[in-house]
Amino acid sequence: MAIRWSAWSKGLVLGTVMLLVLAACGGDDPTPTPAATSTPTAVPTPTATLAPGVPTPTPAPATPTPAATPTPSFDAAAYFKGKTIRIMANSNPGGGTDSQGRVMSAFIGKWIPGNPRVVFSNNGNKPLEYIFSATEAPKDGTYISWNSTPQLNFGFEEDTNFIKRTSFQFIGATIDGTRAWMTFDPVGNLGADAATKCLWDFAGQTGTGGGNHDAFYLADEISDVAEGAPGFVANAYASEQLGVPFKYFAFDTVDTNAIYTMWARGDINTTVRGSLWYRFPLEQPDWIPDGLMRVYAGMGPGELGPSGGTDPHCDNISSHFETDAQRDTFEAIMNPPNYLSKALWLPPGTPDNIAEALHDAFQEAFNNDADLVSKYGAVAGEVPRWTDRETGTAATIANESIFEESLAITKVEGDRLIEKYFPQYVSN
Repeated sequence: MAIRWSAWSKGLVLGTVMLLVLAACGGDDPTPTPAATSTPTAVPTPTATLAPGVPTPTPAPATPTPAATPTPSFDAAAYFKGKTIRIMANSNPGGGTDSQGRVMSAFIGKWIPGNPRVVFSNNGNKPLEYIFSATEAPKDGTYISWNSTPQLNFGFEEDTNFIKRTSFQFIGATIDGTRAWMTFDPVGNLGADAATKCLWDFAGQTGTGGGNHDAFYLADEISDVAEGAPGFVANAYASEQLGVPFKYFAFDTVDTNAIYTMWARGDINTTVRGSLWYRFPLEQPDWIPDGLMRVYAGMGPGELGPSGGTDPHCDNISSHFETDAQRDTFEAIMNPPNYLSKALWLPPGTPDNIAEALHDAFQEAFNNDADLVSKYGAVAGEVPRWTDRETGTAATIANESIFEESLAITKVEGDRLIEKYFPQYVSN
């Protein structure tokens, strides 16, 4: 607070100073008796006076602060009661995505508040954007897409109604998108010491050292090879950069059953897949213990988990590239399209409270329903690993932010690899 000095105060101080000066100069003179000091009269503070004719203002009454209107809570049970929820798979009947989705759908109704009816169906191998737009899916939580992989690339195509995957509401996922490089009958196909080797152990070699095949024989769909799909490009790029002897073949279709047939005929001796690896303990329970099937590399984007109680011997391929540039290129191609697997999505515009209620129901079911987890693991080949809404949404944002750059890298490397190894697909 600032100090205000009155004229009286200034005079008092000045007089006091002069007396002190005189006293100091007086030498042996007797000390004078100080004169009596009168007590100053307090100056009254003036009161503001209104000009004549100006009415005295009436103080306005204090306006009370309005009480906040409480936001009504979302009654999920009342909302979903009596409704039918449709879960649509982007796969054909009979595969892993289909079987896992059917088990999940059979249990989830009792965990969703209000216990709605749950119906499961298939819509071929269609991307999420197509399923929602073609069916004019309602944005009320009654239509859920069950996707094998995120398929971020479809969101960037001109003919899709929805541009960004981040515009969709993510509910959760049951398995991450980590892929495995698997080799069938490694000893018979690659040589006597193949039972203990990994993919990078063949680096710099012109052949595999024996067996029925002189290289790793891979297969992919004709369309994926010709169009330079990320999975094909990543596999071919890794083989090339590591100097692994490989040959690539293109077929009309390379689903699970087709791979089994190709292995039996000797067309191929290796493949790169995600959920196929986890299904071996169910469909071919003797293959892994007998050494007929081995993982030769984890292909990312995450760490490969165990299958059938057997941890894979070989770790992630990213740590085996010679340079950071090789690793960065590989991960830019592989990671964004494969960061999630077996994921649940709602159409864009679905309210958050509906999405969160469904997420909580699915999460509770997969964390607490022992019967669901057991039966799901029995068809999936592994115990489900739940990815929650917050984590999956953040991963979607992160991968989508780099996906356009990823597409550019994939395009450059795809064009180069196709021209080098598949000139028959290069249009003149």
